[in-house]
Amino acid sequence: PEPSKVNVSGGDVLERHASHIAAGDAARFQKVNAEHFGFRHALARQSFFNVPDLVRLSERIPDHEGFKYWQSGDIDVSDGWNVRPVKRLTLRETIEGIALSNSVVVLKHVEQDPVFGPVLRELLQNVFDAAPKAFQDDVTIGECLIFINSPNRKTAYHFDLEPSFLLQVSGEKTAFAWMNGDRTLTTDLELEDYCAGNTSAGVYKPHRQADAGAYPLSPGDGVHFPSTGPHWVQNGDAVSISVNVNFDLRSLHSRLQYAYAVNHRMRKLGLNPTSPGERPWIDSAKAGAWATARQADVLRMR
Repeated sequence: PEPSKVNVSGGDVLERHASHIAAGDAARFQKVNAEHFGFRHALARQSFFNVPDLVRLSERIPDHEGFKYWQSGDIDVSDGWNVRPVKRLTLRETIEGIALSNSVVVLKHVEQDPVFGPVLRELLQNVFDAAPKAFQDDVTIGECLIFINSPNRKTAYHFDLEPSFLLQVSGEKTAFAWMNGDRTLTTDLELEDYCAGNTSAGVYKPHRQADAGAYPLSPGDGVHFPSTGPHWVQNGDAVSISVNVNFDLRSLHSRLQYAYAVNHRMRKLGLNPTSPGERPWIDSAKAGAWATARQADVLRMR
């Protein structure tokens, strides 16, 4: 069908498509959250992924740590999100000078934005519709983020609890992805630390680099990272803009995450807890205990 037109800031026009995901990739999406894979998309056709509109977007987003992140200076693959090699510029200065600032910027919850939101919510629906029904039934919420990377900038090795889809819109980069579920790569201790709040818990293991799948990404390319599947990204010679779609899953965020968080507490007490998955009834008990403790904390703060 003919794309509809929606006016955005500065008189630009963006195209809305029936689907941003290439129809030929339907079979690959049956592997969502089971393995990493590449796919094609139409998001790169949009005209509003440019520095001036991204600056305006950053100023509309709530001024809260959970909505904006930026990091500047040289980092290594093994560095985490909290490393601060140099003093940061303001967010506006960082985005406006992204070609020279040696930075990565992450704008979160952008599907809620009045300008970018309509297309990104459509994208969320496209990805959701392409996934298997078992995955759909497990989803509680979806989110879109925008990554803006300086030339040759690295995004450090890490993993996320949310399964995600990285869609390249402008510039080029290479994503390196490992399989999830390999406890010789991502250990129970790392997962416990992550689920206890340390988003930089993943430990890069140089001797395992050859085990990664390499995905060269140009505009129109995408890659799926399953939950807890480690990855890192090497940006190309130009400014890169990409969109990340991720989903919270009931099975992960209400059970597995809580079980690992309880194990983290138990280990601090000198205990040797059972790994999640070995005894499901114990996992359920841990999840229930953690949820009750969190609710008690909320009530105490009121």
